Amino acid sequence: MRRTATAVLSAVLLAGGLAVTAAPAAQAGIITCKPAELRQQAAQLDRKAEELKHLGERAAAAKAHQQANALRNKAKACEDADNNA
Repeated sequence: MRRTATAVLSAVLLAGGLAVTAAPAAQAGIITCKPAELRQQAAQLDRKAEELKHLGERAAAAKAHQQANALRNKAKACEDADNNA
């Protein structure tokens, strides 16, 4: 069961464009996820979105905010997976 859950989580994270680093123990089903880096990338996207909004590029700003929120959701999923492991 745990192996299946790990495979599903990996597929979901990879499908979302998340770069997941496989540790040497990946053969045992262990995946290393870096929520702090994901949140840092989200903050950068939020700053970019604010700049775009200031320049009047509202559609691009909205897209950047959506991408930032997706990264924050992935970071939370990583933390939740770690806490439930």
